Amino acid sequence: GTLASTIQSLIQKLEPEAAYFGPSEGERSGFLVFDMKDSSQIPVIAEPLFSNLLAEVEFVPVMNADDLKKGLSQ
Repeated sequence: GTLASTIQSLIQKLEPEAAYFGPSEGERSGFLVFDMKDSSQIPVIAEPLFSNLLAEVEFVPVMNADDLKKGLSQ
């Protein structure tokens, strides 16, 4: 009974660019695309998913084209 409220709270907190929900490998899944300013945000983001939903959480860092260009120039 906490799925909807946990997801709603997370979306309000993260203000993701995109949020997708559906099956992945036979499990309920969600994919949120958001800007993580600092890795110290990980516990704040993941803990409600762990404690409220017993969820598995995976963070996949990616770059946009500007970030890639900046990184390659260094």
